Amino acid sequence: MNLQQLIGCLVLVLGGCYLYQLNSIRCRKISMALFWLASGLAAYFFTGSVVLAVAMLLMWIFFPIWEMVFVLRQLRVPRHRELADARAPRDEFEELADISHELGEQGFHQLDECRLSPAQHEQYYRIFVRDDGLTQATVGYIAQGPIGFHFTAFTSYGKDDRRWMTWDYPLTYGLVMPPNTAVYRALHCQDTAELYQAHHDFLEVNDIKPENLAPGEQTAEAARARLEQALNQQVEYNISQGYLAPAAGVDEDNFCYSWRGTLYVAGQVLRDLLF
Repeated sequence: MNLQQLIGCLVLVLGGCYLYQLNSIRCRKISMALFWLASGLAAYFFTGSVVLAVAMLLMWIFFPIWEMVFVLRQLRVPRHRELADARAPRDEFEELADISHELGEQGFHQLDECRLSPAQHEQYYRIFVRDDGLTQATVGYIAQGPIGFHFTAFTSYGKDDRRWMTWDYPLTYGLVMPPNTAVYRALHCQDTAELYQAHHDFLEVNDIKPENLAPGEQTAEAARARLEQALNQQVEYNISQGYLAPAAGVDEDNFCYSWRGTLYVAGQVLRDLLF
């Protein structure tokens, strides 16, 4: 590798580092592409072998996918889950107060706070509704040890029993949504106000008017029941479609990812990385 080639690789790496600091998902994906390209070029410049350079590039893809496949095959999913009273950890989820305040500015008021049980990870939810009862907002926090992430979801229920949901879930979702649930993943939104507007736009694009929506009962019990029903319906649908299969041995009361489900999730992760 000569000096010019070294500088070229460093420029790609520095460009990737700069883009990774930005909030845009697209910029972060471009930054990862720059890191990926720089590693391939560095392998080629050092060895002069196209084969080794291609192998280096493929390692970036296949090693994480293989590790994810191994993890997915070890996961166990309870068939029936319930929401129980609980408070999200304030120290770890510092953004909760700000998000709650933003939702209050959009006309939402808090109804409930709970956690999912049983679950592979700690999952906490804070549920809000508007006075008209047409939209339910859910702030979720999912954690494993000291590592966690949060998301906000707006859900409207049609009179035809369809659910219309707009959310900013940052990771690849591990279950297939049932046919009666239409999802718009709006990762470009910078705050809850923008996400709520995206939900209105989502309804408008699909010609869903306020008179087509079913107002929900504005009690903590009803709001929790709606969320609990949606979570359990997802599991039942994935079992019926063969994405989840009965686990064997000591975990026989739970379900695990079938090979179909494992390959589906791996494909979704790869799609999110590339696009």
